[in-house]
Amino acid sequence: MGNVSYDVAVIGGGPGGYAAALRAAELNLKVVVIEKDKIGGTCLHRGCIPTTSLLESASVLETVNKSGKFGIKIEKVSYDWQNVQKSKKTAVNRLFMGLSTLFRQRKVDIIKGTATLREIGKIRIDGEAGPQDVTAPNIIIATGSKPYIKPELQLDEGVGLDTTAALEIDEIPKTIAIVGGGAYGIEFASLFRSFGSEVFIIESAPRLLPRGDKDISKYLEKAFSKRGIRIYTNTTVDKATTKNGAAEIELIKDGERQTMIADKILVTTGRAANTESIDLEELGLQTKDGFIQVDSNMNTGVDGIYAVGDVTYAPQFANFAFSEGIHAAEIIAGLQPPELNLKQIPIYTFGYPEIAKVGYTEEEAVKEGFVVESTSLPFQSISRSAIDKEDTGFIKMISIKDGPIIGIHMIGPNVVDLISEAMLITNWEATAKDMAQFLHPHPSFAEAIGETSLKLAGKPLHSL
Repeated sequence: MGNVSYDVAVIGGGPGGYAAALRAAELNLKVVVIEKDKIGGTCLHRGCIPTTSLLESASVLETVNKSGKFGIKIEKVSYDWQNVQKSKKTAVNRLFMGLSTLFRQRKVDIIKGTATLREIGKIRIDGEAGPQDVTAPNIIIATGSKPYIKPELQLDEGVGLDTTAALEIDEIPKTIAIVGGGAYGIEFASLFRSFGSEVFIIESAPRLLPRGDKDISKYLEKAFSKRGIRIYTNTTVDKATTKNGAAEIELIKDGERQTMIADKILVTTGRAANTESIDLEELGLQTKDGFIQVDSNMNTGVDGIYAVGDVTYAPQFANFAFSEGIHAAEIIAGLQPPELNLKQIPIYTFGYPEIAKVGYTEEEAVKEGFVVESTSLPFQSISRSAIDKEDTGFIKMISIKDGPIIGIHMIGPNVVDLISEAMLITNWEATAKDMAQFLHPHPSFAEAIGETSLKLAGKPLHSL
């Protein structure tokens, strides 16, 4: 049994963990990452990367199917699901190899095994080489989260799916019921519909995007309905059972029961923090709904123990985890990075249409006591939409009256890419007048941000 000392020990090699490790190594700290599976974590192997790869294949299929609008004739369009899956695995493997190379170049040690944390400064590892201890004055918990399905929705394997299983599905089902709106449910609904499934999406809240802007959510519901996706809001799933190889789902909507039959049921509503090997009570770590609570410096309140990524009580997106991991590493190294403001980090959803937002919704801003003004601009106002035969979506900007822009919400083509500029606008507290002087490339979808700024500033160009 070995005993090795490090400056920083990171438990978990997902986005939060590997970002913390790589940044700490840059700062000349001796770093080890303990990972029981593969570096990259859920995002790289079972989450955002494989999901987005499948969605990119879906996007190509959608583009080919509308080729006639561009004067391009393509007959007998079809897809090969096994090769779609192969394309996904190729992308994952390439990125995994690149990440592994980064670890070697920055001299970050990786120990494969299961870490147990029961005392401050010391980690027990059970791995292929046998048990060993690692000591470090700074420990970062980055163990992530996993899908959680309520017992009443756990069906026979192959009928009941979580998000991990849905990514590895052997063939596209004829019908699929997706329990839960939000990012996971919306992305999978878009994916399966593009490949021809009849899709039902069930959300218990009054709107499909419970935490999103209400106008964006309303638009998404119309766009999904136009695509043939059937939406059930204000609806709960009482229970589901397997019957004749399919899912029989009992719904309650407005107090009335109804039954739905689908080949598959995908539950996207819950995730649980991976804290089984962390002695939360003994260490004195505080939790909320099972997730570790931290302050703005990722400190758990226990000296020398930090937590980042999906194991914390924060939005579960890779870019949040990256930011948290880098911030924790810099705090440990004695730097004084700017306070991490999670409110000003973008949240996004891939698929068709894409959705992205940063900052406050109008409802949130009013609740905070701001006097606000807002405006919206449809993508139809942008020249590029006519060129791309794409008239879906709009941008909404919210500003403090006569003050900075504090929220930008988008739905439509390429908005996940556009949100990067929006993040700079809100973080640097630009006003509509500041932005109105910077006109964007023409014709481009990026013009939508400039045109919306012009409209909010009271001098619209290509819109009323």
